Amino acid sequence: MFKVPSRFLTVLCAFAVSASAAVDQCKPIGWATRSGRTSTEFNVTGGGNATPITVTTFADLQKYAKDSSPRVIYIDGTLGDGWSGRTGDRLNITGSNKTIIGLKPGTVLKAPIHISKASNIIVRNIVIQGPGSNAEQAWDNLTIENNGSKNIWIDHCEFWDGQDGNADVVKGADNVTFTWCIFGYKKKSSHNLSNLIGSSDNEPESEGKLNVTYMFNWWQAANQRKPRCRYGNVHVVNNLLTGNASITNGTDVLGVSAGHMCKVRTERNVFINEANPIYTGNANGTGVNEVIDNIFTNCSGNTKGTGTSFTPPYEYTSFMLKASEVEAAVKANAGATLKSPTECDANYVEPEPPTPDKQYQAETGTITGGVSESSNGGYHGDGYVNFDKGGDVVVNVKVDTAGQYRFDIDFANGSSEARSLAISAGLDTATTSFKTTGGWTVWETAEVLVNLAAGENAVKFATVGGNDGPNIDQFDVTLVKSAEKDTTEKPTSIRSKSFAMVAPSVYRVSIFDTKGALVRRMNVESAKVGDVAWMTRGLPAGLYVMRVSAPGVERSKFIAVK
Repeated sequence: MFKVPSRFLTVLCAFAVSASAAVDQCKPIGWATRSGRTSTEFNVTGGGNATPITVTTFADLQKYAKDSSPRVIYIDGTLGDGWSGRTGDRLNITGSNKTIIGLKPGTVLKAPIHISKASNIIVRNIVIQGPGSNAEQAWDNLTIENNGSKNIWIDHCEFWDGQDGNADVVKGADNVTFTWCIFGYKKKSSHNLSNLIGSSDNEPESEGKLNVTYMFNWWQAANQRKPRCRYGNVHVVNNLLTGNASITNGTDVLGVSAGHMCKVRTERNVFINEANPIYTGNANGTGVNEVIDNIFTNCSGNTKGTGTSFTPPYEYTSFMLKASEVEAAVKANAGATLKSPTECDANYVEPEPPTPDKQYQAETGTITGGVSESSNGGYHGDGYVNFDKGGDVVVNVKVDTAGQYRFDIDFANGSSEARSLAISAGLDTATTSFKTTGGWTVWETAEVLVNLAAGENAVKFATVGGNDGPNIDQFDVTLVKSAEKDTTEKPTSIRSKSFAMVAPSVYRVSIFDTKGALVRRMNVESAKVGDVAWMTRGLPAGLYVMRVSAPGVERSKFIAVK
């Protein structure tokens, strides 16, 4: 793997401070890392070094979440059949020492999560889309409850349109941290109530517990409970809260609210288009909300705090952002955005792609209108070709005998319909439909017959009619029928037109993220090697290292994608 020179890392880290949170996004922080309401450290490891298990069914996910063994569980695909009210699928995490991670960004779980009497839990990179809120006592998108539920870290997740709420911590649960999560509503309702801490003023099992940290999260268009707490010491720091009148209009909109025996430290957050961002109506003489260095933009209602809260017993000031930096950092990083478990370790080892077992690799050709990618598993060699609409790739194929050849092409088509490619060599073109394979990591083989000339052939794989094509990986060519010998003299111009094709001068371009992981590889004609915008199209904003190579040429440089 390409390594970024160490002398550049210091520069990169300094750059990251101004653009994003200068905090290790893979390291637990806040109340989850403490024992009770003390300064005694707790090492949140989840499943630790357990061998990862990849689950593709909800039944398997539920089985491993309940058992008594430490587990590192990767969710591959959309699992669960949904729910409404208190019926349907619900993921019950009742076994301790679990790490549960969505394998890819935007991994959807069609089931709410219920954590009860389980400790040392990490949940990351998952999206839960609720059915929409109502005033009934339906399931929350996430509920953490009961004594024994403690040292829990919820990271890079999204909770939308929870029925009773988005993510509640109640009934004696303790030591919980939420980082880089989104809590939001897309549907208008009077019950868009997001995060509740403590379910009643008469909840004695919660006294001295319900200690929760929210850091680098984003509340979007929630009416209330951002959060609303009882009993706990709650730290709300470096979060973004944004209102949306089209969703909240006509309802009471309340922000951070300290209720019965709860102390809240509301520190360096950003409130935009929020009504009553600091709500004191639930204090009942025992709730405290200390407000420190927040930004209120286009907000109405109260912005003032009440009293002095508490001093967090964990270190956080070294990576806490200025309030002016919060909006950009949270918008860039919050949500189920992690590309793979490699971004936050979890004992994940990126598997090496299978060794090529066919003669030619499509991604080694000259790609125009497309890229060489490696993000979908199951390919061989360095990657595969992902076409843009109207794109093509030219691969040089050398054979000893002129004739008709069978091309055995490995392809994946995760779309909902067949896609076509025109495969041409010289004057011969075969247009073939590639069926759907059920996923972009599911590879099948298609056979196509194409006539080749003896010697070098520039074989072109092109999308048809400006449409998309399948992804193509490796292929074999096998002689089916030799060409009949033809003694008739052919005009030189025709022979030249048919076979005298010269491959353009190309460079090998590899693009790496700042951790040294390969994110894209392609062959680029010399005329386009300076077109950084074209070569980085579709990549997330950030800083990358681009390496350009050709015979006798090797150079690297940093590039910024905006």
